[in-house]
Amino acid sequence: FTPPMASRLGLRPSPHRAIFARAPPSALRPATLAAGRLACASRRLVSTAAAAPAAAAPDDGWRTRQGLSRYADRRDIEFVLHEVERVEAEAEEVRGVLDSVEDFVEEWGPVDPALDQSPPKLITAEDGSTAVEVHPETKRLLADYHARGFAEMEELGLPFSVQCAAQFLFGGAFPSNPLGFTVLTRCAADLLEAHGSESLKGEYLSDMRAGKVVGTMALSEPHAGSSLGNIRTTAVRAGDGPLGQEYRLKGDKMWTSAAFHDVTPNTAHMLLARIAGPDTPPGARGISLFLVPHLLPDGSPNDVEVVGLNKKMGHRALPNCAWSLGGGAGGATGYLVGEPHQGLSAMFQMMNAMRIEVGLWAAALGKRGLNESLLYAEGREQGGKRIIEHDDVKRMLLQQKAYAEGAFALTIHAATLHDRNAAGDAEAGAMLDSIIEVVKSWPSEWCLEANKWAMQVLGGYGYTQDFPLEQLYRDARPNMIYEGTSGVQALDLLGRKASMGGGAALKLLGAAVAEDVAAARAAGGAPLAEA
Repeated sequence: FTPPMASRLGLRPSPHRAIFARAPPSALRPATLAAGRLACASRRLVSTAAAAPAAAAPDDGWRTRQGLSRYADRRDIEFVLHEVERVEAEAEEVRGVLDSVEDFVEEWGPVDPALDQSPPKLITAEDGSTAVEVHPETKRLLADYHARGFAEMEELGLPFSVQCAAQFLFGGAFPSNPLGFTVLTRCAADLLEAHGSESLKGEYLSDMRAGKVVGTMALSEPHAGSSLGNIRTTAVRAGDGPLGQEYRLKGDKMWTSAAFHDVTPNTAHMLLARIAGPDTPPGARGISLFLVPHLLPDGSPNDVEVVGLNKKMGHRALPNCAWSLGGGAGGATGYLVGEPHQGLSAMFQMMNAMRIEVGLWAAALGKRGLNESLLYAEGREQGGKRIIEHDDVKRMLLQQKAYAEGAFALTIHAATLHDRNAAGDAEAGAMLDSIIEVVKSWPSEWCLEANKWAMQVLGGYGYTQDFPLEQLYRDARPNMIYEGTSGVQALDLLGRKASMGGGAALKLLGAAVAEDVAAARAAGGAPLAEA
């Protein structure tokens, strides 16, 4: 199940660049085809639908491809997109995107354990400055990701729901989260595009979209995690510059992912701070949003410094830093994004996008755990028969299937609501606002439970590094923390969202649920409707 380390580290980016290109089955590696056939065979054992005879399947390439990946299930993905959510995208276009993603993950997926085992490290340069060095394969992987055009899916006009389907495949293949660099950058770029000045967007936006500048979100501080109203980083007005209102910032930030690395020369932090002065309201109402780069437009270094790396139990390919601003005399240069004192409301755009991403990532790890344990159960014999034939093992597999596939359907539903809201459907936006905390929290909680059952299927082997389950479990656990714990999400949902507009959003959600129940009853699905 785990390829030798030498083969992982021997991988190099492919010259394949076309995002919609599709390799014929004959061009695929024999070992990959063999793994795919095994995955297909094992998946049929827990499917409730009768498997069609192989001879009846149309030879269009897709049915050959749909079983190639141990990282996800193409049939499930396309079912949710086209038959549940009915996304507004051509099926052939979606298939081309997913084919291209599958090619990428089949090539690069085996390198992920090496990224987990060799996390980023803090190094000291000759001039005494500190920086973060990531695994060389992380940089090659990201370069190939951009070369193939995956970062341009939004610019190609693909719905967010389709982008999330692609991200689901990526998530299952790269649990150590090297693509966290790209996800954070995309969300930061969206935030800048929505709220930044034209001059600021002109300086940074195209480079962020192209992967030449990595974007982060810098909210928490050592003493203030979810309680952002208590942040102490201050910003002093320094006048107007070519990029708009300039400020000098001083303070400390904590838990910032994708910072101070050597993947790109520059990083742009979307950072929350409090403008110094009597006009700043107390608490969360006084927070403003700034873009703070590592390198200033003239190429000189900004007054920012990494203090240390947080040694996480999971997502080890993505560095997570403690850092400071304004250690020198003048302070770090930052540029105001949006209006003063409106930073938290603006940042919620990025936070909500990341909540969907976290839920999606959790679903991907739940599905990967299911597939790995399914492959093992199909081949392992105990008591004179394959363990997949034992009722308790079937129960554990089906429990995983319910959690992982339900979580995926939930996150794609949220992404579809996002698409509808972007197209001007205000009711869809209100419904999304009413479930966003659930979209983040439920998959994070229950797909970790799914990974627990996956380990249990493997017995003693599940707890060893010879199989990927122990890494999946470690990588799944931080999802319950990212973007706020489940308790914090509950406080936001019930303490703020439920009462907004007299509960109008929850009423819309209730009406949508009632409509689905009525449709289920009308279709003869009374037991399902009652459930």
